[in-house]
Amino acid sequence: MTGTASHSAFDNVQGQVFGIIMTAFGISLLHAAGLITGQAAGLSFVISYATGADFGLVFFLVNLPFYALAVARIGWRFAARSLVAVTSISLLSAVFPRVMSYDLLEPHVAAVLAGFCVGIGVIGLFRHGSSGGGVGILAYYIQEKTGFRAGWIQAMFDVVIFALAVFVIDGKALLASMLGAAVLNAFVSFNHRADWYVAR
Repeated sequence: MTGTASHSAFDNVQGQVFGIIMTAFGISLLHAAGLITGQAAGLSFVISYATGADFGLVFFLVNLPFYALAVARIGWRFAARSLVAVTSISLLSAVFPRVMSYDLLEPHVAAVLAGFCVGIGVIGLFRHGSSGGGVGILAYYIQEKTGFRAGWIQAMFDVVIFALAVFVIDGKALLASMLGAAVLNAFVSFNHRADWYVAR
């Protein structure tokens, strides 16, 4: 009888680096196209667009309250990894526009690509004991404890975010953003399943 499969330290580091890069790239696409997404990043977009504050700083601050939940209910290792991930995503999302051009971004295409990028990034973080912060921490905890899919939890939170977004972006951008969020949540829901992935 074999033991439970587990990730090595290298497995976790490379998985988290991948998740951070993909999530930050997806967020940079959304920002360049004037779109939003759901979850804590979506709330950060709404605040950033409404106030003119730097997205990276807002994203970092919005996530701070969720670390208490992570420490209390999941563990300090998960909380520490999530803090590193969120800090890195905040920084990288500002770096990407400085090293590549976003001159032509059709909103719907940008939304779908961002949805897939952030979706695979979130899964990479989840599978290696981390998260992109915020609602991801709450969703991870609920899925681990109850089996209720993380993607559906995130989708419910997104309803609130998009209700707020009507005050900061126009109708076309809102529809494109909703498409991207639907892609992201469906991708996470269908592909992040405990019964498909056994390594820890």
